[in-house]
Amino acid sequence: MFSFSPFFGKNFSFFLIILLLSFPLFAQENTGKIKGNVIDQSTRKALPFATIAIYSEKDSLIGGGITSDNGKFSIELPNGKFYALVEFMGFEAKKTSLFSLEKNNNTLDLGEILLSPSASDLEEVLVQGEKTLMELSLDKRIFNVGKDLANAGGTASDILMNLPSVAVDPEGNVRLRGSANVRILIDGKPSGLVSFKGAAGLRQLQANMVERVEVITNPSARYEAEGMAGVINIILKKDNQQGINGSFEVIGGTPLNLGFSANLNYRKKRINWFIN
Repeated sequence: MFSFSPFFGKNFSFFLIILLLSFPLFAQENTGKIKGNVIDQSTRKALPFATIAIYSEKDSLIGGGITSDNGKFSIELPNGKFYALVEFMGFEAKKTSLFSLEKNNNTLDLGEILLSPSASDLEEVLVQGEKTLMELSLDKRIFNVGKDLANAGGTASDILMNLPSVAVDPEGNVRLRGSANVRILIDGKPSGLVSFKGAAGLRQLQANMVERVEVITNPSARYEAEGMAGVINIILKKDNQQGINGSFEVIGGTPLNLGFSANLNYRKKRINWFIN
């Protein structure tokens, strides 16, 4: 059986209280604090919410924090040698030199840390959009053929030949969904180039003059298309080339069968003159 004297019990309690009071003092002597201010180098404005990572001399992450609204920060650290890595979106990261926190010097002010923007200013931003090859609307399908290199050097008849649901026979006659009862318009209007010359007129119209083709399989009353299989509307480019264009055909056969034909077109502003 063990027993403690009243004197020893009072001394033990006294020593325990002294030990508990001295522990925070001991912990405080082995910790320090760093502070600083993160600023934009170009505008000299504070950078809020910049991240500060603290690394040891051996590149081990020890702690960190973020800046306040005024760009300032304060981080508690144990004593030792460290360096800080400051980062902010859109700016180049900056690494400070090594600093020490010691018993006699446990508060360090890193001062102003200047960050420079990582992205250079652009003089001009050019945004380009490309149209899709086919667009669908309520009553028609639109085929943007103006930039299709496959149509270069061809005619409007060649363009229609490559469109779905449109067929062109060897004589140049156009059929829509198997029916020859098709109305062909130029820029939404009837054109003598097609009305009088038919297939020959489409062969005379150069493909590089066509911007898009609208295939209307369910035409409204505005097209006066009762009983028709549909309407094909050929939209020409606004910057149409002026001048003369055309095509020539020579026919030969045996027994003696000779033939020659010419399709000529002269464009002057908004007027087309053509002869066959």
